[in-house]
Amino acid sequence: MAIKLIALDLDGTLLTSKKTIDEETKKRLLEVQKMGISIAIATGRDKGGIDFVSKPLHLEEGKNFVAGVNGQIIYDFAKKEYYVDGVFGAEDAKNVMRLGKKYDFEVISCCGYDNYDFISKKLKAKKKIRSLLFGAPMDYGFNQGKRRFLPIQDCEYEITQDINKFVLIQTAAYFKKHLNSIRRELSDYDILEVGPAWIEIMPKGVSKGSALLKIGKENHISPDEMMAFGDAENDLTMFQSVRYGIAMGNAMESLKRYAYDVTDTNDQMGIAKALDKYIFYPARAKK
Repeated sequence: MAIKLIALDLDGTLLTSKKTIDEETKKRLLEVQKMGISIAIATGRDKGGIDFVSKPLHLEEGKNFVAGVNGQIIYDFAKKEYYVDGVFGAEDAKNVMRLGKKYDFEVISCCGYDNYDFISKKLKAKKKIRSLLFGAPMDYGFNQGKRRFLPIQDCEYEITQDINKFVLIQTAAYFKKHLNSIRRELSDYDILEVGPAWIEIMPKGVSKGSALLKIGKENHISPDEMMAFGDAENDLTMFQSVRYGIAMGNAMESLKRYAYDVTDTNDQMGIAKALDKYIFYPARAKK
């Protein structure tokens, strides 16, 4: 197995449930870079939201990448260059927000630093109660640094910026009941179940998998030389695009079905154990 690139989802994969990288995994990811293997952080976040990962892993020092916003924005650390794939426009936002009004779910239109939050008064009241009870932030962490979280209540609101993705939020029970209907009504878009209560919408054909193929083509790395780790539906295209898709033990069952292998959970050093199995033990055996 000659691996030249390792792609890592963040939440539920590289990050533990405490949103940290365990020390054994960190140690191995620093070591694989010394072996000449590139790292690609494949995440729903943008590059500005992963400094807490890229800095301790020293990604800026090597031939490493970010496939951000579910693969829509590629950043090359070595070249310090961005590549942006397809985005949404104002009419797309209205379509999704109208559906949010019809089905009563929250819609966040993510536009770089500005995040427009369409939410009904009823849902906003429920969210405020949950925030008071459980301490969850009303802005889900979007309102950080230079970013703004901008509440709106008009589904015909004209968003004049390019929109990277939409986030749909409701309860897990709600999406279990309504997600298939939402998928049918938004069939022109890619609908990704990131978590039971968190759905992301991307332009058709824009994905983590497509980003890895672009990175590979640009850097002469074939899909057979790539390994990808993930836990959720937005990681599926990576498993369909690379030869070695490794599902975390805590991954959705729908993802595990496409996996080359299943490792331990994100809280039990799953990535470190898989790297030992496929990278480090074989390397030692050859010596």
